[in-house]
Amino acid sequence: MGTGNALRRALVGAVVVAAAMTAALGGAAAASAHDSLVSSTPAEGESVSTLSEVKLDFSANLLGYDGGNIVIVIGPDGKHYESECVALAGPTLTLPVALGAPGAYTVEWRAVSSDGHPVSGEIPFTYTGENTSAGADSSPCASAQGAAPAETPVAAPSTSGGVSGLTVGLLIGGGAIVLVGVIVVVILSRRPREDQEPSDKE
Repeated sequence: MGTGNALRRALVGAVVVAAAMTAALGGAAAASAHDSLVSSTPAEGESVSTLSEVKLDFSANLLGYDGGNIVIVIGPDGKHYESECVALAGPTLTLPVALGAPGAYTVEWRAVSSDGHPVSGEIPFTYTGENTSAGADSSPCASAQGAAPAETPVAAPSTSGGVSGLTVGLLIGGGAIVLVGVIVVVILSRRPREDQEPSDKE
């Protein structure tokens, strides 16, 4: 009986450890998701009468790869209204702008997430102020010419790229240990009762 109880306690401990490892690995996998846009100036759908710069704040510090972080502003006439190149400071991208005629504008952005993956999107807004610029047919920054189209955003976390094969294997292994441990504990918990039945009858 003493040996059986010790074995059961050991198995229960192993199950608890395996469950904790599985939960920790699951949390680590969730933490590997790409960074996301937290806020912007202007905000999506906002109407502004003045705007001298576009500001994008992300959930973590971006990577400063050359040409990787791109922000452009396209006006109702299809022209560019960036006055300088985008600047990176930690989780924030800042782009000086000089807008033109009133109307619908779109901020198109692409950034390098802290996990090395690109994220992108668009922010439509309305300008109601007066002309300050005639716009340009191309961006003043050569790297911005290849900005990813906003129609194909990659900001959503990838279920295949965010978790390594090792993490998946450990998660599966931990789950298997928990299942086997539970089965063994159930079997062992029944054995003493079955062993005691003959002695009770005697």
